[in-house]
Amino acid sequence: MKTYQLKFLAWTFSAFLAPDEPGAETETEVDYYELLDVPKNANADDIKKAYRKRSLQLHPDKLRQRGMRYQGEVITEEEARSRFQQMKAAYDTLKDPKKRQIYDALGHRGMEFVINPSHAYDPHVLLGNLAKSSVFDRAKLMALVLIFFGMVLLQPILVCAKVDQMLEKNGGALENASWVALLIPFWIFSVFYALLLVIGKAVLPLLQWIWLVVGVLFLTLKFDKVLSWDYAALFIPFYIWMLLRLVDAYNYIRGVRADMSKMATIEYIEKFVINETRQDEDGNDIEDQLHRTYNDLNEEERDDINKAYIIVHVPPKAQAPGDDEDDEEDDFDRIERSPEYQEAKARHEHASKLIQRLFIPEIPLLILIIVQLDGNKNWNWGLTFLPLWIAMFFECCGGCYGFFCTSALAHIEVQEAMADHFEKEKEAKKNDNGEDAKKNDGEENKLESNKTEGGGCAEINETSDGTRLEVASAAKSEPSNAEGKTGIDTAISIESPLNTQTTNGESEAGEADIKSD
Repeated sequence: MKTYQLKFLAWTFSAFLAPDEPGAETETEVDYYELLDVPKNANADDIKKAYRKRSLQLHPDKLRQRGMRYQGEVITEEEARSRFQQMKAAYDTLKDPKKRQIYDALGHRGMEFVINPSHAYDPHVLLGNLAKSSVFDRAKLMALVLIFFGMVLLQPILVCAKVDQMLEKNGGALENASWVALLIPFWIFSVFYALLLVIGKAVLPLLQWIWLVVGVLFLTLKFDKVLSWDYAALFIPFYIWMLLRLVDAYNYIRGVRADMSKMATIEYIEKFVINETRQDEDGNDIEDQLHRTYNDLNEEERDDINKAYIIVHVPPKAQAPGDDEDDEEDDFDRIERSPEYQEAKARHEHASKLIQRLFIPEIPLLILIIVQLDGNKNWNWGLTFLPLWIAMFFECCGGCYGFFCTSALAHIEVQEAMADHFEKEKEAKKNDNGEDAKKNDGEENKLESNKTEGGGCAEINETSDGTRLEVASAAKSEPSNAEGKTGIDTAISIESPLNTQTTNGESEAGEADIKSD
């Protein structure tokens, strides 16, 4: 938002801002430029030098070395700390171009309301501020609302009344009224708006508004038969007005693109800017370089980075359960998800639509009107306004598409993503079950092979108390012993449902192995 717009909003809706506590010394009473002892037109270098100078004067450690004396007076530790914090806040505000613009337009109270709008959209807080505001602020707000709606409604009412009386046979009081006099509400509004633009030092918008008003003035003089120019010459102010709008939109798009090209994440800054790989004289990378983060930089280094880049804040990416969190995301994709990039993209689209409206329908419509009026054509005025109807049709189609189709496509994308997610889960479960089945089959085959190779057998019996008794015997192909008997191993495993308490407090099933030759 531009400076003159901020000033207008702050002056108009000052009743909704939080009032200052009476009798309390707040930061709103302190001028940041006076704290740093710099003029209001100081550049960034002057502000930085002034901050370093004031830091040496107001830093609590420096004051202790001077016996807590500041400008010939002895101050306390708390006062020194408070003054240094105010000076630091002043520097943090003035070094940032956006914060400085808001501060110049709204002051400290308005800046806090814009930058930290924690209660900006809470109706209870706004109504509470309105109740605590001064009588002048409330009266000003009510008067401006009445004047605005009065001007908006009065002007079309007067124009319609004059046209009706001109078409009637008997006429009326407004039939012979001058068009210049009839547009008095518009002239008053024009002067008021131009004064706001002058206060805000908005040169290009002021020039646009002046040429628009001059074009309307020429038309009224033509209707009053004061001017006898052709409409092609009469519309020269409108040509210039359109050209200025085109230049303004083009410069705005260039500025937005420049901001978008400077956007970078904090990870990119720390990896490629702060910790840039340095090389020695032979061109070899220097190893064991100190890794620093953005918070490790001093004020001067941060200012240099903030001038060269616009650091964006990337929100965490929403992921469905079970998705791979290790998928690498391109740095540009992360920038696109940031609110700073989305805001710049919206501003770029808005300026592009302004240029689009100039070429369709404004310029073709103006050409057709000039041909219709100067050429004395008997065209149907509905066809003359055909570019306007086409533009309105496309606007309507675009609005319907954005309202219905975009939401439907987003819903379809969500459904497809959910279907893919469930399909992946199903395949993962299927693979897990297949692996478990293969593992069980492998164990059974191994057991069968062991039994086959050993020629043994296994028998499982269950006693009346639930004890499982497994007896397995296997014949060993060992040489006969001294008595000429073949060696046979018998293993008896007893598994009881009753658990025994171990020394570590863990429950284990009792087992016993008996081996006999």
